[in-house]
Amino acid sequence: MKNRNKSAGSGMNGILSFVHAADLHLDSPFTGISGIDPELGERLSKATFQAYEAIIELCMAEEVDFLLIAGDVYDSADKSLYAQVKFIEGLRKLETAGIQVFICHGNHDPLDGWSASLKWPGNVHVMSGDGAEAVEFKKEGKTAAVIVGMSYPEQHIMKNLVRGFQKKEDDWPFTIGLLHCSVGSNPEHAPYAPCTLQDLRETGYDYWALGHIHTPSIICKEAPTVIYPGNPQGRHPGELGERGCFLVDVSSGGAISTRFIETDSVRWHIREISIEGLEKEGELIEELQSQLDDIRENVGGRSVICRLVLSGRGPLHHNIREGCFLEEILHLLREEEILSRQFVWVERIEDETRIPIEREDLLKREDFVGDLVKIVEGLKTDKTALDEFRENLAPLMNSRNGRKLICNIDDEEMNTLLQRAENILLDALLTEEDHGN
Repeated sequence: MKNRNKSAGSGMNGILSFVHAADLHLDSPFTGISGIDPELGERLSKATFQAYEAIIELCMAEEVDFLLIAGDVYDSADKSLYAQVKFIEGLRKLETAGIQVFICHGNHDPLDGWSASLKWPGNVHVMSGDGAEAVEFKKEGKTAAVIVGMSYPEQHIMKNLVRGFQKKEDDWPFTIGLLHCSVGSNPEHAPYAPCTLQDLRETGYDYWALGHIHTPSIICKEAPTVIYPGNPQGRHPGELGERGCFLVDVSSGGAISTRFIETDSVRWHIREISIEGLEKEGELIEELQSQLDDIRENVGGRSVICRLVLSGRGPLHHNIREGCFLEEILHLLREEEILSRQFVWVERIEDETRIPIEREDLLKREDFVGDLVKIVEGLKTDKTALDEFRENLAPLMNSRNGRKLICNIDDEEMNTLLQRAENILLDALLTEEDHGN
């Protein structure tokens, strides 16, 4: 085990404290935005760096002992010189404050990627790519923690790296695993360095500081504590909500306290807005502006990029489908927003509205559409018919695959599903001409 002989910062005596961050993706582009509005693209290009600066400021404000970065510091193996210089500037601030930094690299910034010839501050330890290495962290002359980690030597690591991590020694104090990996299955991310929660438990470590999954999540609360802090700055609509890092305190008895700290300067939102009850174009514009004001008031002073989704049935459906109606509203909502210090910028407006339907009129029709609505109405109002319908579904719901995917459905939920099924079928069967008749 390497002895880095690192001294602690000025944190609370007898307490181990650190910040766990990952997936900084410095210099990451906000896909598609720059082409729409170059000025906005320029402001967004700084967002990942602002999130990194927030992490550095957090470390200094809380006087933590060290910072852990679990991979993907940069967005690509051929990271820009600007990103490398800005990253090292932050590390030097921590060096001045007496705060140590432990880094492992991941699939976006493997060790075999290009790096400029820049001098690393003395407070930084980058984990090797040759295998897991254990590094001591000393505080007040005594080993207060052991950090065991490994960097990706190359981008595509598909083997289980955790199995190469040595088990915790009897004389080791609080022990942390530092790795960029996939625990279990997650369809949103490629399975780099896949492992299981049991693999992590078998090491005997106290805390696993992981990276790769961009959504903040506590995989396991204890024995060991396993956390993905997520990325500190969302970059597209698939990365909604608050983004940040974890502040971790460890008592002298080994009790772990974690707190998620928001670091994002720009936040992504998707807001669904129903057109039901809206009769005129002005009412729709007022409702959209009201929704944007609500978003603005509830993001703690941050800027927002949002996607608005129009849904529901109503007379405005016809206007929404005409020509450049949505494009004109989009232009109106964007106007002058980018000039604000705190902007709420609409990325797009999606139309999922439906043809307005007078269900009572459909029940009177003597055709296939009328029969469909009558059948659904009968199932919703006739208990005997609904019970018979359930019996017909029993072979599906009680099958091996059915039991895996379908839970017990009560009458209220069944009525909701029936109405959804009716809506889907009517949308496929009815046309604008039907509504006009």
